[in-house]
Amino acid sequence: GLRFSYLPGWMVTTDLLLQRGVKVREVMLNGPEHSLLLLFCFPEAADVSLESFAANAVKGRDGVVKKQAGGAPFTTRAVTAKIAGQESPGIEQTFDLELLGQTLPHQASYYMVHVPGFKVIVAAQAAQRHLATVRPGWQKVFDTLRLEPPSETPGNTSGLKAIFVR
Repeated sequence: GLRFSYLPGWMVTTDLLLQRGVKVREVMLNGPEHSLLLLFCFPEAADVSLESFAANAVKGRDGVVKKQAGGAPFTTRAVTAKIAGQESPGIEQTFDLELLGQTLPHQASYYMVHVPGFKVIVAAQAAQRHLATVRPGWQKVFDTLRLEPPSETPGNTSGLKAIFVR
């Protein structure tokens, strides 16, 4: 199963099973200052990589990312984070969102966590000016995230049950 705790001010707003060739569990938490934390739980055999996921996220933001003359609309760098008790490789992207005529510098980070039976991509995004406020909420989920192999969740056809603790 999928288990984690989260801080007050955060809320699970999405928990659904996506059918995109493979069953993918998507859980979204909305936090303070319009921050997001998403968990995408893929079967271990799914053909998804951290790099391809992050590249697709860039494409998905294409309409709202401010284009900088002569340069890339974002920067990217390799990062790591301790998630579910393991050091997880990640990709951090910084970019400027153009919304309602305002430029809002943002940061998005993507991490890959492996457990028997699953690979989980954790995505976190917030405005850069609010990172100090939202990082503790991300870290609470990172520290408490637990994943059990499907064999430990009998009777569950999706392979994952979810338990969220506030």
